[in-house]
Amino acid sequence: MRDRDNYGRPEQRASTGLPLSIMLLSMLTIAVYLIVADAFLQNESRDVAVYIPTASGQNNASE
Repeated sequence: MRDRDNYGRPEQRASTGLPLSIMLLSMLTIAVYLIVADAFLQNESRDVAVYIPTASGQNNASE
């Protein structure tokens, strides 16, 4: 009956491989995202066209 509550000694050496790999993978993902976004924003052909709707009751005869 005593073995049921015996969990053994606490862990003496903890492994840091998983947390470090997750952190490095996250940093790499953010860096790739920023590089790709910058490549899209550096495109010089960013022409913007704005269309203003005219009211249906107005007449453009004054032009």
